[in-house]
Amino acid sequence: MSNLTKVTELKIRIWPDKGLKKRCRKVKAVDEHTRRMLDDMYTLMKKTDGVGLAANQAGLRDSLVVIEAGDKLFKLVNARIVKYQGKIDFEEGCLSFPGINLTIRRASRVWVHALDEYGNPLDIEAEGTLAVIFQHEIDHVSGVVFVERVPLWQRWKLRPKLKKLTQG
Repeated sequence: MSNLTKVTELKIRIWPDKGLKKRCRKVKAVDEHTRRMLDDMYTLMKKTDGVGLAANQAGLRDSLVVIEAGDKLFKLVNARIVKYQGKIDFEEGCLSFPGINLTIRRASRVWVHALDEYGNPLDIEAEGTLAVIFQHEIDHVSGVVFVERVPLWQRWKLRPKLKKLTQG
């Protein structure tokens, strides 16, 4: 059975789910359970047409991120950005905020340190769209949602859309 047809019990958490604001805990040891969670997250991400997914968006508490951009797939454990460079304004959406797109100012290039799905250290340099995706997903595992990255006046204008998400 391929990953795309595999059934997963995980589901996307929609704002205002409290788990979206919680910092994910650092994974102490990468094991088979970790790999299974990353696989399940990837399945959920593909099923929902996402390009990235953080663990807390799927109701998990460990610091896990999956990202697929172009022909590159990243399954990351304890990912953190160690260096930022440049600026880019980029229109972002989020699986946890359906129907909301916002232009966010991010770094145009980032350097990420993480562990891969086997616990090996990984250093990634990303720019452009991929850099934005890394920043978005690593924000999630840090308990930061993308609406917090826009000015207060813009968040104020979003209130009706956010309220609609609250009402389901």
